[in-house]
Parts: sequence; structure tokens; C-alpha cells
Amino acid sequence: MKSAPLPENESERMTWLEDLGILDTVEEQAYDDLTTLAAHICDTPIALVSLVDRERQWFKSHHGLPARETPRELAFCAHAILDEQLFVVEDADRDERFHDNPLTTGEPHVKFYAGAPLRLRDNINLGTLCVIDHHARRLDDSQRAALSALARQVVSQMELRLKIRELEHMDQIKDEFIAMVSHELRTPITAIKGSLGLLDNDAVGKLDVAAHGLVTISLRNTERLLSTVNDILDISKVEANRMDLHTIDLDLTELAARAVELNRPYCSQCDCDIALQAPSGKLPAVTHGDQQRLLQVLSNFISNAAKFTRKGDIVAVAVHADSERVRVEVTDHGAGIPSTQQAKLFQRFGQLDKGDAKLPGTGLGLHICKKIIELHGGDIGCDSTPGVSTTFYFSLPRTPASS
Repeated sequence: MKSAPLPENESERMTWLEDLGILDTVEEQAYDDLTTLAAHICDTPIALVSLVDRERQWFKSHHGLPARETPRELAFCAHAILDEQLFVVEDADRDERFHDNPLTTGEPHVKFYAGAPLRLRDNINLGTLCVIDHHARRLDDSQRAALSALARQVVSQMELRLKIRELEHMDQIKDEFIAMVSHELRTPITAIKGSLGLLDNDAVGKLDVAAHGLVTISLRNTERLLSTVNDILDISKVEANRMDLHTIDLDLTELAARAVELNRPYCSQCDCDIALQAPSGKLPAVTHGDQQRLLQVLSNFISNAAKFTRKGDIVAVAVHADSERVRVEVTDHGAGIPSTQQAKLFQRFGQLDKGDAKLPGTGLGLHICKKIIELHGGDIGCDSTPGVSTTFYFSLPRTPASS
């Protein structure tokens, strides 16, 4: 028996195999379909997608063979990866390299072997698509061509896997960059906001009217910038599936009352008032959720309503509960949203025509709200009659224990 020498590009080959991240993964239908086709076309009982590792050959797909790997020193495929052409052993018993190979003399009794190299980028052969028979034989030209064609399809699957892994890595880098930049921005912005707040409250001496006006403008824009940074952090968490919820049983009527009081100054800034309507029905509006995240959703609804409602009007907040769900609504009486634009509402950066908006937004808030409510297993939506009213709402499962 003669074991195959190492390829000249063995180091690069192993790097690509590691980057592929395919070794010891679960079986996949795409690869199994290709080995099934190879066995059928070549009329062999065994077909394999074999990847030659440092000390073994490992089978991503193993049609007709129960084993998932064999030692590299015994592998026919270790010889096949040394060339770019189809590697064929028509009769292993008559081949000095394989006649006394344990894979020939014992299970799986390899007498015939044909392996098409799996040639990846940079002319790297990672393994083979091979067919095996228990008796000596030959492949005709059409079978040879078909086996090579199927090997190219295996390579296409691997290239796709590499592309996905590269994109995932880029996404991870992007998320880490966004989180780092956002954190580095939020710290000084918070400090600036605190300092401006002290000036605005005359903590270091009374300001004249002009100076006070400048501080007010700076404070408002600092708050807007901090809100934008927080939105970017939240959207990066959502898209990376890293937004953790800290859920408890909570009464949404009480949460709505808190949101109303927290956002009352903002509504005053937008020249409108806000009121919490008395709950309909007698069932407690209790659900299981993350208090801070649901407060974030409510605050977003209220701030949007305050921006668009008519001057001097009232933003109405209502909570309804039935036997199965709790629904929270925020209604304004502004220009409304045409049905043709409502589909954009919860999309990322899906800002509509600002129209009568009194203060600008980021275009991320409603998208984040949608993700938060979906993480709670709830529904979110909007009902709008242009020129009359617009209601944003979300509903969550009612906690059974509260019945």
C-alpha cells in the first residue's frame, strides 16, 4: 500500500477547509441529492462527498456507506486531490498503490474508485465527489462527464456556504462597530445633556434670555442626538438577535399611566395635551412582558402622536382587555396616514412625508417597536382615517393567572 503524499499547497488547503466550517456538520439534503445522482448515473452502490482533513477523510454525504470517516493514510481521495482531473482506479486488486489497502481487502471492499476533485478558489482541492463499487469496472465518457459536472455542483454548494459565512462575519463586524461607536457617542452626549440641563435650570447662575434660548435649542438637539444613538444601538441588537427581554407580570394600565406622565412635558412642547382614558371592561390588563421595552414602545407611540396631532388637541391613550388579549392604543387627530403609505410605517427608515410634524424623527422607532412587540408574541398596527384620526396599537397575550 502506498499512502498519498501531502499536496504542495497543504497549508492553504487546510486553511480553506477550516474557513469553510463544514467538518463534522450535520447531513444536508443538497449534498445527499448529489451523491444519490452520482451513484445512479455511475451505477455504483456507494457515492461520497469526501473532505480530506489532516488525519482523516470525512464524508459530508455518504450514500450507501454507514461510516462517516476513515483514516487519511488509507484514503483513495487523498490521491485524487493531487490532480485536477478525474482520478480513476478501475481495479484496486491490480493497482500497487491499493491492492493491500485495508479498504480494499476489507470493508467496504473498494475494487473500483472514481473521484472528481472538489476544486475551490485558488485551485484548492478540498476533497472529492467519488463513486465506489465492489468489483472492477470502467466508466464510459458520459458517466465521467456527469461525475465531473456533479462535482462542480458540490463546489457551488461549498462556495455558497463560504459566501454566507463571509457575510455573517461582515455583519458581526458591522454590529460590533455600531455598538462600539454608539457607546462611545452616548457617554459624552449624556454628559453634555446633563451639563446643559444644569444651565437650563439656572444651577450655575441665571442666564439672560438670549443665552437661555441657545441652551434650550442645544438641549433639545442633544436629546434628539441621544435618541438617535439609542435607536441605532437597539436596531443593531434586534438585527443580531441580541435584544434580551426581562419579563415580569405587569399591569398595562399602570404602565400606560406612567408613560402618560413621562411624556406629558414632550406633549406640552408640541402644543398638545395627553390623557389616559378609563379602561373598558372589568378584566385586569395584565400581561407578561419587559416593562422598560413596552414603556419604550408606548413612549414612541405618544411622541409620534404629539408631533402630528392638531395644536391644542389631546393625545388619547387607552387600554382594553378581554379574556385572551390586552390592547393598548394611542390616538391623535392630525392629518392621518393614507392607506398607500401605511405599509411603510414599520419598515426600517420608513419615514413618511413629514407633513405637519412639529419635530423630526429618526425613522427607526416604529421598526424597533414592531420587533419588540413581536419578541413578546404580540401584534402591532395602525388604523388611520385621513383628516380624522390615527390610532397606533399593540396587543399582547393576557396573563391567564389574572383571570
